[in-house]
Order: sequence, then C-alpha cells, then structure tokens
Amino acid sequence: MSVSSWEPDPTGRHQYRWFDGEEWTDQVADDGVQSVDPVSTDEAKLPREAPQPAPPPSPSPDPSEEYNEGEPDTALPELSVMLASRGQRLGAFLLEPLLAAVTLVIGWLIWSLIVYSRGQTPAKQVLQLRVIRIEDHRAAEWRWMALRELVLKIAVIVFLGGVFLLGFIWAIVNGIVMLNNDRSQTLWDKMLKTVVISDPDHRFKPVPRPRQMSDS
Repeated sequence: MSVSSWEPDPTGRHQYRWFDGEEWTDQVADDGVQSVDPVSTDEAKLPREAPQPAPPPSPSPDPSEEYNEGEPDTALPELSVMLASRGQRLGAFLLEPLLAAVTLVIGWLIWSLIVYSRGQTPAKQVLQLRVIRIEDHRAAEWRWMALRELVLKIAVIVFLGGVFLLGFIWAIVNGIVMLNNDRSQTLWDKMLKTVVISDPDHRFKPVPRPRQMSDS
C-alpha cells in the first residue's frame, strides 16, 4: 500500500501536493504555506515521481574547523559575502523607531511578532536583512529574535536608560563594538552568536515543512 505524503506537485503549479496513497488531492503547499488547488480527474491519476537516491552521509565535522571568531572568512564561507554592511545595520537601527512611530507602536509590535520567526524585524524586512545563527547557519528562530530584540536590545536600553543614562552608554558601546569587528556584530550579536546578512533573494528564509497528515 502506498504511503500518503507531500510530494513535488506533478502539475507544476505548486511546490508540493498531498498524495493520499492512491491519487493526488487538492491540498498544496508553497514555501510552507498550505492552500487548496483542485485537480482534474486526469491530474489526480498522474504517477508519482520516482524516489530520489539518498544523498551520501555528510562527513563528521573536523574539530579544527569549528567556529573561530577570529577567522570569519573560513568559519563562514557562505555567509562572509552576504554580511550586512555597517551602513545597512545603522539604517535598520534608525528605521526601527520610525516604523514604530508610524504604526503607533502596536502595529509595529504585531508586525515584529510575525516576522521574528523569519529572523527579521520590521526594519530588517524592509531592508531585506536577516539575523543568522552562526552555529547552524540558519535564520534565528522566534525565541532567539524575541530575546535579541525585546530583552537584550529594547528592555536593557530602556531599563538602563533610567539609571544615569546607562542605556545610552550601552547603545554607544554597541556601536563601537560593531565598528571594530569584521562581522559588524553588536554586543547582543556576540552574546547570542548571531550575524546580520543581506538576503534580498530570501536564500535563508526558513521554510517550515508541511505537517504530515495521518492515514485515516
């Protein structure tokens, strides 16, 4: 008996289509977003693609090649050419409060809670920037973005800002740190081991896999 699963859409209209074990259904998915697209009787009977051979296992990582903060080009070969410039980082920093003011803060907060799962903030989404975790070369998850943006950045600055203007000192120190390292990392980047990249082609946009449906 064939197993039901998400498979490449044989009609070519979508990335994936649900195969129920006997024929194609109207359930489709694109970039992790599910929708409905009916199929004709002929399309429902289209054959499944032959399974692709499993790729060879990846070699075990060499401990000598682990993350080394002093060697950004060798430690991050695919990210080194995508790192956001200091100008882009500064632009995002200045754009964020402007977007918050325009959207009356509430709109900005709702917007933030939506795009955090993509490793972005509203300003970073507008400027096509993305926060990447160095350890796995993936976009920072929602929890990391909330910790980075709401705690280490906003909460700390606001809290310290009420104690002899230490919040402003914290912001200035972050700027100095960003200007004096090859990856343009701020203090919160170093604490969470993240970098910010320019990702206009959405190469690092997280694409959640469609949830498997159990056979009935």
